[in-house]
Amino acid sequence: MLSINISELLLTVLSFFVLMFLLNKLLFKPVIRFREERQSRMDESFRQESLAQEQQAQAQEEARQQRLAGLKQAQDIAARTQAQAGEEWQTAEKQIEQEAQAAMAQAAEDTESLRAASSRSLEQRRHELARTLADRLSQ
Repeated sequence: MLSINISELLLTVLSFFVLMFLLNKLLFKPVIRFREERQSRMDESFRQESLAQEQQAQAQEEARQQRLAGLKQAQDIAARTQAQAGEEWQTAEKQIEQEAQAAMAQAAEDTESLRAASSRSLEQRRHELARTLADRLSQ
């Protein structure tokens, strides 16, 4: 027949509670603490990674904006330079045309003065020849 021995039962129950206390103190709590610390480190790593990705995306967007601004500025400078070159070209053309007209007017004046001087010289020469001829005829 089965008999229950109270002393053994109390000793077994007491051993069970002592074992539970020791396991809880030496095994379960450190393992649970280790898992929680590990989880918090992983959460922190994930948070830092997502923050780094956001910063990288923001930096890339800023770099893109700066490239676009630089490109726009370069295009503006090129347009201004081209407009300025066109204006300088037109100014140079006008100046060259004015200089050419002035040179042509001066050449016309020089030609006219040379023609007048040649005419006078020829007239004087004709008079001298006429006198010389008249002197020879009168002799």
